[in-house]
Amino acid sequence: MVGGQFSSSNDGFLVKEITLYEEVQEIVRLASQALPERPDGIVTVLRYSSRFRSDCQATEGEYDRLARSNPATLFLRVLQEYEGADLLFGQANIQSWPTVDIFYGGNRVARVEGSAIQEVQDVLDRYQLQNSSLDLFSESSSKKWGEQRNSVNATPRTTNRFVPGYDSNKNGGFFDEQASAVEQSFEETFGNWVPNIDDDDA
Repeated sequence: MVGGQFSSSNDGFLVKEITLYEEVQEIVRLASQALPERPDGIVTVLRYSSRFRSDCQATEGEYDRLARSNPATLFLRVLQEYEGADLLFGQANIQSWPTVDIFYGGNRVARVEGSAIQEVQDVLDRYQLQNSSLDLFSESSSKKWGEQRNSVNATPRTTNRFVPGYDSNKNGGFFDEQASAVEQSFEETFGNWVPNIDDDDA
């Protein structure tokens, strides 16, 4: 929420809006799958909220700031006013607003009812300790697009944000390491081998 209004998707906020219970299940399932730098997957946070309830309005901005300050985590939101959201709220057994569910490893590991944003952060701190410094979703970048990092071979900082497996504190990432290993293996096996071409046979 910015200036009393909910952020739109064009504001670049890192909170995905959802409406279907099946969508929640699929996102949590995908987030639980291993990544090269995160063998246990990604923490997912889902906020059940409302546009018109005062308790929700009062902390919506804090939730957006929480998403910005935790770029290693997926943040979701469902609003009570969305079409079909009543079914999702019923399936999730929501009794108070706002409610935040935290998922890790494919399971709900915590539920925070009410406006206790700090309690949500405390839960995130516990589970994010098991993750690396991999940064998939951060909006901030220490280098602008086109600026070089440590070398010309370094992965651009903006690319790190969108490609799973890249770690922002390395020149490359998992995929770069695999490519280098294949290249080194080829060189060790074949060296400077050149095919024998005999023009006389042509």
